[in-house]
Amino acid sequence: MIRSLAATLFALVMMGGLAVSAQADSTPVSGTLTGNTTLTATANPDVFDSNFTGSGIDTVSGAFTTTNTSTITFTSSSTFISSGTFMDLSAGGTLFGTLSGMGNVTATGSDTTTLDLFTGGTGIFAGATGEVTVTGTSTTTGAFTGTYTGFVTTPEPSSLALMLAGIGLLPLMPKRLTQGRRAI
Repeated sequence: MIRSLAATLFALVMMGGLAVSAQADSTPVSGTLTGNTTLTATANPDVFDSNFTGSGIDTVSGAFTTTNTSTITFTSSSTFISSGTFMDLSAGGTLFGTLSGMGNVTATGSDTTTLDLFTGGTGIFAGATGEVTVTGTSTTTGAFTGTYTGFVTTPEPSSLALMLAGIGLLPLMPKRLTQGRRAI
């Protein structure tokens, strides 16, 4: 009986190992983004609070709306860094995370590049991770136009279901083993 239980546990561990290797789907994403930024001065003349609202079209999830809140710190009269959080809402769910970036002031506004890291989500984005690089331009009135490329990784539900099914069948094994011994 101990051998059979050990063999069953070994088989479950092996199945779990196979499921782990296929546990996530990484999907390339890209798209366009437009919106408006509002800057609010802080007590420090080099630091501004930034609030962005916008919308975009993603190659995978389609149309979405987005918001982000960040802090912009000028490192010189023509360069700045930013960091904050964002939330994207699409028909399939919500994707959220953190952002950090940099930019340069231009005669007509600014050029920016940010790295957005996905830390989770809801719906089709539940448990999502990944990143996109966003590049774009803002006018002096706050209008933003940009593009992004990257990837999103979401857990594969079938792997979790396979593992849970195997664990769920484990209590039946001792009963099956004792029935097999009676037949011998």
